[in-house]
Amino acid sequence: MKAYDVVLGTYEIAVAAHRVGPPPRPAGWAGPAGPAIDPATWPRSPRTGQPLVHDATIALPPEYRYRSPNLVAMAVFDWPDESGFLPAPANFAAALAGDLSYVAHPDDPFWGDVAAARPHPHGSVVCDPDTGSFYGAVWLTAAEFTGPRTERPRQGRQLAPAEDLPPSDERVRFGRFGDLWLVERDNDPNAGRAPGQADYVDVRLLDDDDADFIDVDERFSHVHFGGTLMDPNGLGRRDISAWYMEIHRLGGLWVGDDENLVLDLATDQVFSFR
Repeated sequence: MKAYDVVLGTYEIAVAAHRVGPPPRPAGWAGPAGPAIDPATWPRSPRTGQPLVHDATIALPPEYRYRSPNLVAMAVFDWPDESGFLPAPANFAAALAGDLSYVAHPDDPFWGDVAAARPHPHGSVVCDPDTGSFYGAVWLTAAEFTGPRTERPRQGRQLAPAEDLPPSDERVRFGRFGDLWLVERDNDPNAGRAPGQADYVDVRLLDDDDADFIDVDERFSHVHFGGTLMDPNGLGRRDISAWYMEIHRLGGLWVGDDENLVLDLATDQVFSFR
């Protein structure tokens, strides 16, 4: 089992990061356009029905297609909501149940989209218990990955008080957008090992005098499959398998305290929070 970095930018940038193994190969994109899924199945906030924002769609290396060899990529979404762990406000709860008499814009076409929405058969939406934000993941077939990109469904005119979507220019300023490339990691001692397990090598505890020392932040990407964990805040409460993926800043994604988002591809829950 190997570990892979996901490199953002041009093919030339990916080649510069390439050190061993096969040449870099296309691995998706980061940005607001989603994969070729039915818009009715676009992940939504369970509190207010707002469509989540697409951050990135990333191809899974074959050995990381743990759920099914026919699910070849993962699309990741997010939605800021400081109260995501609380019940929906009464007016939104009523609207989601079909009673629009308590919302500010009952004629908003958004509510028709909400009524027609349905879960993606391979999708999930979860709430970060620390920040309240929602994160969505959709496992994709080859057709959904390579087909025409889908624009985010229209956003509702009324936001709940705790929903605070950063303006698009802020997501661009702090986010990372563009093409993604898969590059095999060079000599990662933790390829095939689960972080936190007895055989995992915590290279951050080594020093320059140790023969096994590697400067992981110089050597590896914070967006990757397997191998050495890159989250600057450490593993925390998480218990993840060797088949995991970390994401940082792609498409404007932000996780509390600027940590990395961790997805365990060997579980149905997928997201693993600190």
